[in-house]
Amino acid sequence: MSDRAPGGRRRTRLALGVVAISVVSAGVGIFVGSQLKSPADAAAEAAPPAPSRITVPVEQRSLVARLVANGELQYSEPTYLRLAGSVGASGGATQIVTKAPALDQPVADGDVVMEVSGRPVFLFQGDLPTYRPLEPGSKGPDVLQLETALARLGTFGGTPDDVYDDNTEAAIDYYYALKGYKSEGPSDEQRTRLRAAEKAVTEANKGVVAAQQALAEGGKGLTGAQLLQAQQQLQAARDAVPAAQQSADRRNADAVAAVTTATAVRDAATTARNTARAARNAAVVADAINPDTGVPYTASEIAALNETLAAKEVALLEAEGALRTAVSTRDQTATDTAKEVASAQGALALAELTYAESIAPKDTRTLNDAVKTARQALDQANADLLTVQAEVGTKMPAGEMIFLSSLPTTITEVAAEAGKAPADPFATVSSTSTRILGRISSADADLVQLPAPVTVELRDVGISTTGVLTEIKKQTEGGDGGGGGGDGGGSGDGAGRLVIVVEPDDPKLLNDYIGFPARITISVSSTEGEVLAVPVAAISVGADGESRVEVERNEGDGPDAVEIVKVTVGLTAEGYAEITPVEAGALQRGDRVVVGEDRRRRSGQADTSDGGGDGG
Repeated sequence: MSDRAPGGRRRTRLALGVVAISVVSAGVGIFVGSQLKSPADAAAEAAPPAPSRITVPVEQRSLVARLVANGELQYSEPTYLRLAGSVGASGGATQIVTKAPALDQPVADGDVVMEVSGRPVFLFQGDLPTYRPLEPGSKGPDVLQLETALARLGTFGGTPDDVYDDNTEAAIDYYYALKGYKSEGPSDEQRTRLRAAEKAVTEANKGVVAAQQALAEGGKGLTGAQLLQAQQQLQAARDAVPAAQQSADRRNADAVAAVTTATAVRDAATTARNTARAARNAAVVADAINPDTGVPYTASEIAALNETLAAKEVALLEAEGALRTAVSTRDQTATDTAKEVASAQGALALAELTYAESIAPKDTRTLNDAVKTARQALDQANADLLTVQAEVGTKMPAGEMIFLSSLPTTITEVAAEAGKAPADPFATVSSTSTRILGRISSADADLVQLPAPVTVELRDVGISTTGVLTEIKKQTEGGDGGGGGGDGGGSGDGAGRLVIVVEPDDPKLLNDYIGFPARITISVSSTEGEVLAVPVAAISVGADGESRVEVERNEGDGPDAVEIVKVTVGLTAEGYAEITPVEAGALQRGDRVVVGEDRRRRSGQADTSDGGGDGG
């Protein structure tokens, strides 16, 4: 009995435990059952939750409106290098690059940037672009600019002016020699002009000498020998007239006789030809009888008659030619002899006049005038020579000088190749400092007031820095835009967009990233200090067209829970708007304004967060 007692007790405890568990389970079941409802019961008992206001506090803050544009990092102010003319004085000479610019080569005032056909192309500092060659006698601001550059480089003596003179020429010669080159001498055209001017002076000197000799001779009286010579010349002229007339008469008579003889020969030839023709014509008549033989003409006889006729025709032609020649000779002889007689008569008249003048008192007024005129011509020739000499000298070809407003600089692109004609442009120079070029729409550009602070981000390399937007300009042909279209508004990616130029505050930070894309954030306007500001969602427009906000005054849904406050809206930026209550004091910092409703909460569960909602 004692052995079974422990086992019985264990079974009794187990039974009691099972009973207890059963009781508890039954109670839980009853409770859960009382709480469970069918979907229909739940839907029937459910009621829509009362909407609750979403409010945020009125803030006191500064507002800044910004534009965002994309851009590209570039060297500052890239400038194309172009030749303004031929390198060397001869524009027709072949232009071949013999030494091309070196990429990334720094260049300073007065440096040689390239060689063409062995001639240098200099870079000088100056604002006026080259537009013509310069030579002695040139005048203008470009001459002053060149002289100023040479003075700055230490080769021009004196004060620079706008006239190309001996000082200019000497300075150019000296500078070329310093750089290891020879300056360009006079052109072929200048040398031709110089030779012509020198010859004119020589001829004018001869004229003066001749006029002076004529005056000296003209003032003298005739010597006995000269008087005798003048008389002999006069008599010879007098004798020549009848001699010429006699010669003319004789030659004319001979020519007339030759015509008469030629006429008689021609007439005899005509008669002989006519006789031969008649004999031949009679022989060729049908059944014609040869009077010499009494029988009809044979073929050989007729042939002989034709030969005789042909010979007579030739003789007639020769006679007529001789007659024409005789007639022409007669007429030409008459003309020639008439001229000879007239010439002899003219020579006589001249001799008589010369003799009369030689024995008449001398009038030297004309000779004196001739000397004066000759001297004036000499003076003018000397003046012209001085002018040409002043213009002939060292020439500065247009292609051998390029002026840049900013030096030193660096060659950042090279198009010229040795052995080829110079490209246009042949190189590009840029400052080693950097800038960012971007684009914005014309409408957005109207919002920007220069200079404008910006933030620059190079997202590819994780760099952010600041800068200043210094310039807004039209996009030039060939692209001066940099970057793609920005986020700052505008339509399209080209038309209607303007280029913006940003100068970074720390250019050295960006020097290694030329060509990288950049994001530009531009501050276009801001409030003057802190102002009352609310989310844009808090502002509505009433039926009267005025802006307003709903200000929470009390909790609950009563008529005094929300107050409508009319406001004036100022700057809008970053999702906030500057507001000023129309009625002073109607709105204070910390007042809560309604931005929307949350219909997910039941009544009594108002939103008390300080953050803005999304309007439910």
